[in-house]
Amino acid sequence: MFHQLLDVASAHRAANSSSAAVVHALHPSTTTKHYLGVRACYAQCIAALQMGCDTKRLGCENMSGEPSIPKGHDRCHDAAMTIGPATSPSDALARHQAGAVSATLNIGLVAVVLAVALSFVSGSTAMSAQAPTWVLPIAIIALAVGVPHGALDHLTLRQALTLRQFAVLALGYTLIAGLGAAAIIAAPVPAFIVVVAFTVWHFGTGDVEATSSLQGKAPERGFPRVVLALALGSAPVLLPLTSPASAATLELIEPQLGQLLTPAVIVVVRTTVFIVIAVALAILVKRHQLRGALELVALTALGCLASPLLAFAVYFGLWHALRHTARLAQYTYGYVSAKTIALTFRRGLPALIGFIIVVGILAFRSSSFTLSGSWLWLGLALVWGLTIPHMVFVAAFDRRGRSASVR
Repeated sequence: MFHQLLDVASAHRAANSSSAAVVHALHPSTTTKHYLGVRACYAQCIAALQMGCDTKRLGCENMSGEPSIPKGHDRCHDAAMTIGPATSPSDALARHQAGAVSATLNIGLVAVVLAVALSFVSGSTAMSAQAPTWVLPIAIIALAVGVPHGALDHLTLRQALTLRQFAVLALGYTLIAGLGAAAIIAAPVPAFIVVVAFTVWHFGTGDVEATSSLQGKAPERGFPRVVLALALGSAPVLLPLTSPASAATLELIEPQLGQLLTPAVIVVVRTTVFIVIAVALAILVKRHQLRGALELVALTALGCLASPLLAFAVYFGLWHALRHTARLAQYTYGYVSAKTIALTFRRGLPALIGFIIVVGILAFRSSSFTLSGSWLWLGLALVWGLTIPHMVFVAAFDRRGRSASVR
């Protein structure tokens, strides 16, 4: 049954319409309207009907009486008959999706708890001057898991792109990323501050929007959204960044950044972050959103206690990227499952292959030469440059989602 629905949603995307034609049917809380202007075969219509979808939107004919079978699709009749009558399919789908969403959210939470525990057991915490050798491979794996999500920005668009449109988009994307990387290299301190601020907001709003969307809740708005976003973004970014271990590393790869993170600056930043986190926790507890409060506490512990490299890698790959990928799966295919998340992840595999090649080259160089701070700084500048257009795409995606929810 899920395969038929997936076929319907895929056909919809090929028709250059919104690729989440069944989101409204699957999530009654959203008011987004979708229309699928393609003629589905009998089996697809029956499957959609069982899901509670409006079959007229799917191009099915006479579903109130004897379903008509489009010419050339007689084989669909037998397939449809194997599905059987519609017996509370929406409940079955809701349970299936709830399980997938729960797993997606729990993976990040469990990974964060394990990262904190592993840091304590190994003695490599946020206070350690140097990270042990085992941290690097774990961090690389976690980062690799998160890389593909950044190559899926085209899925946030309202319609599919032609090859020419995709080429133009890729060119503009690369140009913006290149200019961003050049600015970071040319003016490390101001560019670093801007990028970190944008990253905090991107991670925070991404967490807020993904959680609301995946759980079928209305988007956060106003003051609570701002506070929750700042808290959820600051905990995994600013707390590790201002730890003793991270400050020493930044000074090694770019001396100007080491001069930026003076003891006074670190105290001000961390105090501000803790105040924001406290306000956010108060909001969550007042709403009786204990799951949200637990997640924020876990991220705070990760930022304060775990090795900075491990903390960021685990958060990025198994929390931020996974939730964003699940949200894109929901938008693209209409529902969340292990299959749709895997299909969405697969679209970003070219970026992962490129990441593996770059890591391999750096590993080869480091075996022959000392991997200097300048090389690491160049790599960070390129990565941060690529995040700039990505953050723009996701911000536009979030804005459209919030606007659609009030229509």
